[in-house]
Amino acid sequence: MKKELDTSKAAFKLDLIETANADPVMTAFDLKLLAAYMSVMEWPSGKAWLSITLGCAKTGMSDRQYWTSRARLCGKNEAKRPYMIAASGAGTVDAFKLINPWRDEAIERVTAMTAFHRQRLRQQKAKSRMKKKASQTSDVSLQPVQGHNPGCHCKICSPVTAAVADKYPSDSTPREEGAVEKVEGSNVLPFGKRKAS
Repeated sequence: MKKELDTSKAAFKLDLIETANADPVMTAFDLKLLAAYMSVMEWPSGKAWLSITLGCAKTGMSDRQYWTSRARLCGKNEAKRPYMIAASGAGTVDAFKLINPWRDEAIERVTAMTAFHRQRLRQQKAKSRMKKKASQTSDVSLQPVQGHNPGCHCKICSPVTAAVADKYPSDSTPREEGAVEKVEGSNVLPFGKRKAS
């Protein structure tokens, strides 16, 4: 029986932390104080007694922040969602009952936010792919030579067609089988001359 109670107490605590963490109106200080209240919570009643001195010691908060976060946990927040309701009070030590009526709402919010963030991530990846593809596409158009005007039809600026490609020295190589006699001491062969077989 004790093991079942401990398991249900741990499950309640985990659910409460997950719910409060998903709540957009809760601050980091609110979560710290809620965890401090859960550390002294009785089970199965859900009641917790926490003095301001112990609360500040467990959370590292100032007195003012302690009172602000406690009020927010009691429902004085923008959404009017309480996570603690007063059980009894006497001076600086108040008893609160920890509750979690917002669990299903938190699960729905997490599901919706997960879908939103997945869509945003898909859009970022698509933009990144488009930028990468655009940067890889290079400009293969003919660039004018410095000193010549666009539209110039001189041999320097005009493209070399396949019909005349063999007439340009940069594309032609000497043919040894067609070379005439070599000049003594030179390794240069004349172009376009073939040796008779």
